[in-house]
Amino acid sequence: MSARMRWAADLVLGVRLAVGGGRTSWARLALTAAGVGLGVTVLLLAASIGPAREAKSARVAATAPSYVQDESAPLRVRQVFVDWQGRKISGVEVAAVGQGAAPPPGVGRLPLPGEVVVSPELLELMAADDSARARFPERVIGVIGEVGLPRPKSLLFYAGLADTAAAAPALGFGGEYYRQQWPLVYGLLVVAAIVALLVPLAIFVMVATRLGATGREQRLAAIRLAGGSRAQVHRIASGETLAGALLGLLVGVALYFAARPLARFIEVEGVGFFPTDLLPDPLLGVLIAVGVPVVAVGSALLGLRAVDIGPLGLSRRTEVPARRGWWRFALVGAGALVLVSISLTSDFWSVMTDPVVTLALGAGIGLVLVGTGAVLPWLVGRVSRGQVEGIAPMLALRGLRHDRNTPRVLAGVVVVLTGSLTLQVLLSAAADFTADSFGAGTADEGTGRWTLALSEPTPLRELEEAIALVGGVRRISEVRWGATTGGKPHGVVSTDCAELAHMLGVRDCAPGRAYWVHDGRDAPRPGTRTVLAGRDWTIPDYQVLIDTPSDSRLPAGLLVAGGADPVLSALRPYQLVVEGDPDAAFADRLLAATGRVDRAVRLSTGQSAQVELFTSLRSGVIGASVLLTLLAVVGLAAAAVDQVWERRRPVAVLAANGVPRRTLAAAAAWQAAVPTALGLALATPLGLGTAWLLVPSERFRVDWSEVVVTVGTAAVVVLAVSLCTLPALRSAIRPSALRTE
Repeated sequence: MSARMRWAADLVLGVRLAVGGGRTSWARLALTAAGVGLGVTVLLLAASIGPAREAKSARVAATAPSYVQDESAPLRVRQVFVDWQGRKISGVEVAAVGQGAAPPPGVGRLPLPGEVVVSPELLELMAADDSARARFPERVIGVIGEVGLPRPKSLLFYAGLADTAAAAPALGFGGEYYRQQWPLVYGLLVVAAIVALLVPLAIFVMVATRLGATGREQRLAAIRLAGGSRAQVHRIASGETLAGALLGLLVGVALYFAARPLARFIEVEGVGFFPTDLLPDPLLGVLIAVGVPVVAVGSALLGLRAVDIGPLGLSRRTEVPARRGWWRFALVGAGALVLVSISLTSDFWSVMTDPVVTLALGAGIGLVLVGTGAVLPWLVGRVSRGQVEGIAPMLALRGLRHDRNTPRVLAGVVVVLTGSLTLQVLLSAAADFTADSFGAGTADEGTGRWTLALSEPTPLRELEEAIALVGGVRRISEVRWGATTGGKPHGVVSTDCAELAHMLGVRDCAPGRAYWVHDGRDAPRPGTRTVLAGRDWTIPDYQVLIDTPSDSRLPAGLLVAGGADPVLSALRPYQLVVEGDPDAAFADRLLAATGRVDRAVRLSTGQSAQVELFTSLRSGVIGASVLLTLLAVVGLAAAAVDQVWERRRPVAVLAANGVPRRTLAAAAAWQAAVPTALGLALATPLGLGTAWLLVPSERFRVDWSEVVVTVGTAAVVVLAVSLCTLPALRSAIRPSALRTE
């Protein structure tokens, strides 16, 4: 027989052993397929995110107005954003002024003045809440189709526009969609997050392929006794593992397509997709189809290195040499050294913007995460050789000496927790830093000052009258802004003394008094004649402010108290500052009142798109961590049940010799609790310490409620594993388990 035929025959024998070994082999095969299938499902979902975002971007681009400078264009459009109870409703007010005006995708015809077309989610919202319906008094003439929605739960509308004075000309819909360029650190943090989340997933797949390893090794020992060589045994083991991996691959694909329709009902932090969007990237799909079986076979072969399979039986090497621990801690130390070097040589701005520094940041975090995952199995092996009092803890430690799957699954959980804690603190600091740098955060929620952003056609007097009728309003301040055009341009802000006193902390304000807030440029000379808003204007005498409230949102330039200068009074207000109650209910009443005048009036939350992006990434990291933790529950339960099943005869012997069932159940709980406690003790300080090395002390903030949730999730994992092993343990300690002894 040729070598190629011998290879094929050995692989086929391994497959036959996996599928034709009776109920026990079928149970092992089903357990392996279920574990691999869950991992493949998550991998396919991850591989679908890129194509799903592209499909979503294509729909957004198809609905974007195609703006032009030609006044003869057939459309006039005005984009509007409506805030309602913390939710953002976006829409377009449109009017046809010429021939050939086509409606946007998903809309049958252009709405006329007094008509509106809404998305299905907005229609349900309007039907369920009268205050939401009041924001859209027009007659609903249709519902937007899926082709015109970015996501299933989009809050979107198209309304007829009566006043086209402030609307922009457009040829139609389907304009070019410009993607915003984000800081390099965002991309690197995304990569770090993907690595931190996919590493434990790969560990879970490897552990799933090694379930039932003891029974497989006993069969291989019998084959060695029958004359099989070591190479032949390895090929047979590969075939047996390959059968479970391929079946798991099929199960994962089936679960993926079964779960895809649920995407329509799931949306997290404004991120959602249609089921048709979720199709894996072809290259990544092929990589998963090939990589999962390869990883499974490689994991099985690596597992055989710890077992000496000979003709007279098998023996397992349980001792972990002391010298094998140094490289694990060296990885953590090397990562910490990189991060310390970054913190000593660079400030946080360099971390946010310098490509070299951010690359070193990604490498340092990666080294810490990999080292953390490598330390836990070694640490569990060390602890398992300790001496303890009590039968249950002693049995648990003895069981951990032979249990290599549970520490590996928990190593993945520890990587998730460490990376999650690090990224949460880093992303919070990055969001705060971006907010301070770009002047975000102009809405002082909690202080009772609410900033309303006005659009060009907003009827100012009607708006102020509507606001004055809202209960709790104490003051309304108009904020005007203009830029001088003669000589060096300077920004000029004009508002009343009450608002200036709050912004600048001054007490000598009077109409016409001016103040200069340094903006890094030379101050203009008082008395200089310039042009402001198309009218001649003379720069007044001003007071240079040195000590101002430490607020990065403070406008720089020349601030003038209004009421004495007709040129400043002619500037149109771009903001209204309303002083009232500090609670969110007041904001809802305020928006309801302004919406009746002009629904384009918005509360200035001050969050830039970059701040929102960092916040959404932080939420995504938390959500993915929870998902992988739940997946770890399945992995831990499967590993624990497999451990009980493989050791059912020794456990039955203990029960037959008088060991109480409570003791055996407590030992199972201890066996799950010990590595979990070690993992938590390792992940929390390493995760927070990694972030502490990078984030400046004044920006280092820890949300301890999230840390408590993390610890609580780990406790739930232990409880779930313990509960899942009890039925298997109860079955194992029956006297019938000894019938073959």
